[in-house]
Amino acid sequence: MKTIVVYGSGPQDTDELTLVGKLNTEAAAKFFQQEGERIIVTGGLSGKSSFTEAELMKKYLLSKGIPEECIVLEGKAANTVENVVFVANIVDGMGLNCLIHITPKFHMPRVKELNSLMGLDEISEYKISEKLLGENYPLIKATGERVRILAENEPRWMRGLQDIPEYWLPQAAKIESIKRFHYVLGWLRIKNWLEVNFSVFDVSGLSGKEITELRGQILKIKRIKP
Repeated sequence: MKTIVVYGSGPQDTDELTLVGKLNTEAAAKFFQQEGERIIVTGGLSGKSSFTEAELMKKYLLSKGIPEECIVLEGKAANTVENVVFVANIVDGMGLNCLIHITPKFHMPRVKELNSLMGLDEISEYKISEKLLGENYPLIKATGERVRILAENEPRWMRGLQDIPEYWLPQAAKIESIKRFHYVLGWLRIKNWLEVNFSVFDVSGLSGKEITELRGQILKIKRIKP
């Protein structure tokens, strides 16, 4: 079953989706009508809105005729790292095996990187919002300046994923599956960090209890932005 994952794009300063949020949700609605079977909308409270991004995306999807029973809300994520982590928890809880990630072109490399880090890449496909809608779609022109501004920060976030474990790993520790978190701990980019901070030299040999204890310690680490 193809499950679409549509990402929010806060902060929300009103109780309406941002233009980029609308771009993603519009693209998700179009893809769903062609070949989707379920949509996960992911995004928590942000800015001045009294609604989560997930709630606003659901409302938008309903207005496009998407059946309510086909929409799954993830309303806790505060950023892209948490988007992917909390979607991973839904995947594991529901036993999903095919994800279609929909987001703008500038955001896609980070989405791909995070899905790879969380062990979701093998069940994932990636669709760029602008390509799904077509280059002449009105929302693409309307979001042009905002997308340009957001794109300027992307190298910073990607650098954090590559070089700063404190940027993404404390949030990755919110993964509920011990097996999946064990996979995350195996990345070479955090090997030295685990050795220096926790004297963990052989991740492959950790027991479930040891992984759970290590996860609890990592959750306590203060997050550092790049």
